[in-house]
Amino acid sequence: MMKGSCKNMLSDRHVHTPYCLHGSSDAMENYVKVAIEVGLESLTFTEHAPLPMADPLPDKDSSMRPEDVDAYLAEVRTLAKKYQGIIEIHAGFELDYLEGKEPETRAFLEKYPETVPHSILSVHFVQLAPEEYFCIDLDRESFTQKGAEIGYETLYTLYEAAVKKALASPYGELTPKKIGHINLIHKFQKAYSVSDPIDWKLLLDKVKENGYTLDYNFAGIDKPDYGKTYPDKEMMAYAIKIGLSYEMGSDAHASHEVARYFGTAVVETEL
Repeated sequence: MMKGSCKNMLSDRHVHTPYCLHGSSDAMENYVKVAIEVGLESLTFTEHAPLPMADPLPDKDSSMRPEDVDAYLAEVRTLAKKYQGIIEIHAGFELDYLEGKEPETRAFLEKYPETVPHSILSVHFVQLAPEEYFCIDLDRESFTQKGAEIGYETLYTLYEAAVKKALASPYGELTPKKIGHINLIHKFQKAYSVSDPIDWKLLLDKVKENGYTLDYNFAGIDKPDYGKTYPDKEMMAYAIKIGLSYEMGSDAHASHEVARYFGTAVVETEL
């Protein structure tokens, strides 16, 4: 049976920067230095691309500012040149799939096509109504409040629908073919009770069928209401079984988080 494969075990493919308004102020070069110290061969910066709409969060800090995009890319290029021969450094974005905003997102990608191979497509927001979006991972209070209001099963169903649309190449040839933290909807799962309506095996089948790569994301380990990777161990075992490609990502928002917990990764020899 064909097994899943990690495209590069010595890479961290999901890393943020001080251009992230909800992250740390650590200099980008500090991330590079940590990556070298822990023995990585490559590092990919994937800053949150500017939202194609008004930020619905109270602090307006979901993503980087549009006016910072060129400076961000220039800084990555400078670091890549400085550390050439020591570590590979790439620039990408973590883009939000937002239903109804596909033309605007494609227009952004058309400006920066060179970033597409290094970018991630994630779902942080579900559409409740035209021009009304809810952030599923802001905090426990907002998630449980919304779940009590419209039903947790409804939130899960909306999330699943959004992920499936993200997996259908919504931006054509410019679609990043890596899906971010696929079960992010579980981030606050210890705070409530729900019968999960999502068939995760079928969703992982769809990832493979559509030629996407998984973001094997370690940020969930630190989340008090979750405490696991995205996807979790059972999902990763299935992903490996069906031959899904994946790339490891710390989702670091501070330099000391680069490659954190990579030693706990599920590997084929454990299955």
